[in-house]
Amino acid sequence: MADERNDSYDLPACVTAYIAAILKKMGYRRKVREDVRAEIAAHFEDELNDCRTDEEKEKKARQLVEEFGDLKLLAILLRRAKKRCRPFWRTLVARTCQGIGILLLCLVFYAIWFSSGRPTIRVDYIALLNQLNQPEVRNENNAWPYYKKAIDLYVPQSPLVERFISYRENEKDREEALRLKNLLNDSERRVRTWLKNNQKHWDTLTAHQQQVLLKCLEYDWVPFSAPSDRSYNDWKVTPFERMVEHILTCIKNDTEITMPHPRGRLPQSEPPGFPGAELKRWLQNQTTPPNHLVAVSVAVLHEAIKRFKNFQEDEYAPLTDVECETIGPWLTQNEPAWHQFLAASEKAYCYRPYFYESQVQDRSAWYVSLVREQSALTLDLQHLTPLRKLTWLGIWRSRFNLSHDRIMQGLEECLAITRAGCHWNEKATVTEQIFAQSISRAGYNEILRIVNTHSLSAGHLERLRRQLSQLYPEGYPLLNMEGERLTFLDIIQRSFTEGGPGGGHLIPERWMEYTGSIPSDMDANLRRLLMPFLTAKSMTHAGRDETIAKLNELFDLESKIAGMTPYERHISNIGTIDEMLFKSCSPSRFFVIHLLPMPYRSAEFVYWNKASYEATITILALKQWRIEKGAYPSTLCEMVRDKFLKALPMDPYSDKPLVYQKTDDDFILYSVSMDFTDDGGQLGKDQHGQTRNWFYNGDMIFWPLSKP
Repeated sequence: MADERNDSYDLPACVTAYIAAILKKMGYRRKVREDVRAEIAAHFEDELNDCRTDEEKEKKARQLVEEFGDLKLLAILLRRAKKRCRPFWRTLVARTCQGIGILLLCLVFYAIWFSSGRPTIRVDYIALLNQLNQPEVRNENNAWPYYKKAIDLYVPQSPLVERFISYRENEKDREEALRLKNLLNDSERRVRTWLKNNQKHWDTLTAHQQQVLLKCLEYDWVPFSAPSDRSYNDWKVTPFERMVEHILTCIKNDTEITMPHPRGRLPQSEPPGFPGAELKRWLQNQTTPPNHLVAVSVAVLHEAIKRFKNFQEDEYAPLTDVECETIGPWLTQNEPAWHQFLAASEKAYCYRPYFYESQVQDRSAWYVSLVREQSALTLDLQHLTPLRKLTWLGIWRSRFNLSHDRIMQGLEECLAITRAGCHWNEKATVTEQIFAQSISRAGYNEILRIVNTHSLSAGHLERLRRQLSQLYPEGYPLLNMEGERLTFLDIIQRSFTEGGPGGGHLIPERWMEYTGSIPSDMDANLRRLLMPFLTAKSMTHAGRDETIAKLNELFDLESKIAGMTPYERHISNIGTIDEMLFKSCSPSRFFVIHLLPMPYRSAEFVYWNKASYEATITILALKQWRIEKGAYPSTLCEMVRDKFLKALPMDPYSDKPLVYQKTDDDFILYSVSMDFTDDGGQLGKDQHGQTRNWFYNGDMIFWPLSKP
């Protein structure tokens, strides 16, 4: 190396070795070492210049080396001297680099400490939620055990029952049913002739073959096989309605019925009860019925005539004989479940303790969540789905009874639904409160349907009105946000450390698990690779104390807004929580709060239902007034004066009474709705021209009932 070579200097070996040792101890930049070597070599050369022999040079050189002193100390002094002599800019750069290095090292240690933080669970928020939820009354008045039995006893709808119900409830399915009804009526004579000529193909099938094909139709799948290839998986299926239209088109055009465009091959995983295995066995054994396509077309047409021939165009019309015949057995199967639901609705209160989803041992059909971390955000609310199904069971029981002129029984079932809504309206979570609002509103709407289609006596109307009026003796409950606040505080408790600067910091991996940003099945190496990025992002978040303060601020505001009608918010120019969240809460500094679901529209939904509840009672009172006094009143104030109403029904979008107007032989009752403008009782319309309730450009009409 350059530090070790002697170059042009004729110096003894001991001097050369001494200089090399100094440079090695010095450990500085190469150019500086070369300068130092040249300077020391020049010094030795000057001192040895007077020596005449090599022996004399060697002796004097050793003496000079000894005079230089300690090698290590000399190297340090030379290094310091060179550093003091360097330019200022070079010193500045060196110090800067050293500072950056120290900072990076500290940052690495801080990141390791930051990402290894763990939460401290001190507060049992589930217990606090249960305290909010549990009344101080006797256990025998608790409705939950009865609801639980009803859930356990409930028998799900068969695919055919589900389809018949969908024809009534689903707008698109209803339109399709009416379209097929018109097609059948237009080709009625041709259809009768075709069935007469081709019935023989169906009659030649064995009873078992007929049973298999009819079972397929119950699932709305029409199976057919390609005649050219009898392979194992050659069955194909097409939707029932599409097959009906295809057959009618062929009959109308007097053409042979060919294979329709299929939806696909026979599914590998059929629903329970579907005879897919038997169909495949026919192909394996080559026992597919002859003239199968014509035979199944006969069955499809008979089923279409049964479903659509007398299908009611009026949505409020009583159930047809075919509907009663199809839905009736399902209702009978659920008699035990409904009796338990009815008994539950008559209890004073409903207390069901909250659990974490991961604590639930019974993984029923409604349990669909995969929980990675226990928190109040993962409360077990799996009971709501079967309760909603029991609600619709009650509605269809009511419609079934009405079709058999059992009006009072039908009304009692609607009242049971509204009472059940009161039970779940008292819960701590917003999810349960909104669930309660939805089933209560279903009960109100069904009661109004009955009033619209049946003539009730004044006594029945009064009894019904009084029962509804007694549902909320302390006033209609508005949205309660306290349970939601506790839920979010539990999330903060489990997502942040405790103590230290800011009261604690965000734990990168924990909150990422809550948001699902890191899949639970992600490769461990990839997970570790992402952690520095997650840690860096988490470091920008506000501390625990500041986050809790901001969360409480938002929930205080949400609670205030929940107590204000939409009209009060409108005139106060108060925006939604979502809007205020972005104004007062930086997404980069409080992104955990932005990830949590803020129920800012729930309060408005409660006011919709409050208006529906008061409107239902008002309509019942108006109907009773008409029977007793021969005509509707001029104003609603007359009804309050004569004790038919306790108070005027209020419109949350005007903070005035609902708009009431007498017509020739009826009346109209409506809310000015979400545009805060009286549009004269005209429903709003969407971009497709379809009328919509509670829409932004019209009124919400409670009476007369309008078809959806």
